Amino acid sequence: MKIFLRSHPLTFSCTLTLTFLILFGAVACNQQPQNTDTQDGGRLILPNGSVATPTAQPVADEPAAVPDGLQIVWEAYSILVTEYLMQEKIDPDVLAEAAVIGMIDALDDRYTSYVRPSTFKIDQQGFQGKFGGIGAQVEAAPDRKGVIITKPLPNTPAERAGIKAGDRILAVDGENALEWSVLEAVNKIRGEKGTPVVLTIEHVGSLDAIDITIIRDTIEEISVRVINVSDTSYGRIKIAQFTAETAREVREGIQELIDNGATGVILDLRGNPGGLLSATVDVASEFLTDGLVTYEINSQGQRDDWKVKKGGKFPDIPLVTLVDNFSASGSEVLTGALQDHGRSVVIGTNTFGKGSVNLLRGLSNGGGVYLTIGRWYTPKGRVIEEIGIDPDVIVEYDPDTKGKNPQTIETGDPQIEAAIEQLDFQVGSLANTD
Repeated sequence: MKIFLRSHPLTFSCTLTLTFLILFGAVACNQQPQNTDTQDGGRLILPNGSVATPTAQPVADEPAAVPDGLQIVWEAYSILVTEYLMQEKIDPDVLAEAAVIGMIDALDDRYTSYVRPSTFKIDQQGFQGKFGGIGAQVEAAPDRKGVIITKPLPNTPAERAGIKAGDRILAVDGENALEWSVLEAVNKIRGEKGTPVVLTIEHVGSLDAIDITIIRDTIEEISVRVINVSDTSYGRIKIAQFTAETAREVREGIQELIDNGATGVILDLRGNPGGLLSATVDVASEFLTDGLVTYEINSQGQRDDWKVKKGGKFPDIPLVTLVDNFSASGSEVLTGALQDHGRSVVIGTNTFGKGSVNLLRGLSNGGGVYLTIGRWYTPKGRVIEEIGIDPDVIVEYDPDTKGKNPQTIETGDPQIEAAIEQLDFQVGSLANTD
């Protein structure tokens, strides 16, 4: 079973591969969709195999098979099919879909949504590494009004068009996007290389809507970048997301830095929306010797532990971790583990707060329900969801103000400068100990 912790990228199929994807932050279980309750000719087939059929009898005689609390649904349907004037408007499939949407909306959970059949297929495709899109990752808006950009990828159409982290997508090609789920937004925005898409954007900190035309391209996101920090003996490992190859790339990258004389590492998780939980655990295990990386409490109150794997190559190398407001899901799990174990000083700003476990379940109409089934916790039991991870050292950074991109440039980046100071202290302490 693959677990995803991330936001949803517009660069790939989605952050879920039948999971949680998203994450893009983005956390879920990769299972084949299962047909649960089905509807056939107006009949509801319950999990126990019994059939509930809407009745034309008085509402007091609703079918006994209808679960407690749902009687009014069947009562209302029964009344409509027997008494409503314009019978031609009654489409059981349309009404059923509307009922499902209404139920889910009533939960007021931005990570639980109905996935239409046209969108469901997105989540069957998994991480492909390449995809026709604009090069931005998105997540559900905290106020549940559409989606926001969590990260425009470097050197992509989104970045070149002026898309910024925190921007809200108001419309796509003129269609109102404020009621869309993340998967619906991804489905609308991605497309063939060379084709245009018009995004109506509300920039972070502004109330004005602007239209931005972006020409889609084939986007290839590199999981790990290895960067030598100028004028120091340190290296920076920039993890864009957690894929099946991330742990190997991190291991090889750090070894390359050490072979070239590096004495400390800056682990840069800024803008990282998450990804595969297994990859997150593998990366954490490179720096830890034992104990927990994270644990999950599911809807039944059951606990599932994810432990450090043996054989990590870098349990002692001086380490500093950078995070920001868009470090989500898997990056928060990793940061929390390193922090709880006292393995790394964390520098930056409070993280996104995506600590939910999400699962995509298939429905008989070809759609699905993407739902929250659990919560992730740090080894010491700290809640991640809606709270995030507080850094040990708060250092603000505004790339627009500084004119620098923290994903590629060290100079003028106060968070990296703070990390260098911290590594200087750690390396100096080790030298004094020796």
